[in-house]
Amino acid sequence: MLTYLVYRFGHWLALSLPHVLAYRVGVFLTGFKYIVCAGERKAVRKNLEVILGENHPGIKKYPRQIYANFGRYLVDFFRAEKIDKKFIDKFVKIENLEYMDSALKKGKGAIGLTAHLGNWELSAQILARLAYKMNAIALTHTHSRIDNFFSRQRQLTGIKVVPVGVSVRQCFSALRKNEVVGILGDRDFSGENGIFVDFLNRSLLAPLGPAVLSLRTGAAIVPAFVIRDEKDERYFRYIFTEPIYPEHSADEKKDIQHLTSKYIKVIEKFVKLYPQQWFIFHEFWKAEKVKIL
Repeated sequence: MLTYLVYRFGHWLALSLPHVLAYRVGVFLTGFKYIVCAGERKAVRKNLEVILGENHPGIKKYPRQIYANFGRYLVDFFRAEKIDKKFIDKFVKIENLEYMDSALKKGKGAIGLTAHLGNWELSAQILARLAYKMNAIALTHTHSRIDNFFSRQRQLTGIKVVPVGVSVRQCFSALRKNEVVGILGDRDFSGENGIFVDFLNRSLLAPLGPAVLSLRTGAAIVPAFVIRDEKDERYFRYIFTEPIYPEHSADEKKDIQHLTSKYIKVIEKFVKLYPQQWFIFHEFWKAEKVKIL
């Protein structure tokens, strides 16, 4: 109940304050979280050591930046009703949208793949506001009121929210209708149902969903990332990369491994470019179930 009230207060605050001032408050509050959550800080540093190398100067300064950017991300999420065409035209530079269009021209839908990087919620919200038929797979929160609040925030921009527990059938249906299905591809939250691939020279349990959907429907995987401008926090680059098309052989497990490895390499590239915008607050390479509060 307390967590729900905190989210509702954050929602009210983000909408009541001017945009930049709301960011300041978000940064302040996540700064407090940075101070009190020693275990998270340690995990963030360990992740950065893998990304950057143990002696990189960013190991010391990036953790605080990660928390600050996460505060800004939360403000953006709470301000979902402000995400409209006017906002997109003013604050978002879209690069290579033709990659998504070329995938959809095949008539088999497209899997819009992103990661916990920059602002993944915006990646779906922007496409929905641009009149793409957008479906987003979302984890169900433990508390129903929080889950309903998060679903409402996504639906405000025209996204169809697909809960993880019932996602498979709805995703197949959406792709048959030549719609976009948005998936986060950098973590298997079950801790047991993924597939191991190489990520930054370490073994990572990656989710099966993107590759399985692609192989069984023929839909391309289109990696895309919304990255916050490092000089002006209000602005974003929405970067699409080349579609990854499924390749079939007689061994589906091998095909899943191959396709997953290909898209993970794209995520790896962007994580290395923008480590201070990758919001993972646990030791990433540990395969364990993550509880969503």
